[in-house]
Amino acid sequence: MADTFGGEHRRPRADGVGHSQRELGERASYDCAPRAGVSCLLIALPISLAMWAGLLTGAHALIGAIA
Repeated sequence: MADTFGGEHRRPRADGVGHSQRELGERASYDCAPRAGVSCLLIALPISLAMWAGLLTGAHALIGAIA
């Protein structure tokens, strides 16, 4: 079989028995690894603040034009 970055790829046994300690360790470390990427909050918060600032500015301009 072809080599992978982690070594040679081997199919699991058909009976489902015999996971190696290395495989179990790799799965456990992957499950506990922090998520990659940027939080949605870090993207949505500045956009929301800009929207509210624009609405407030527009409201003040509208009230100033009416008064």
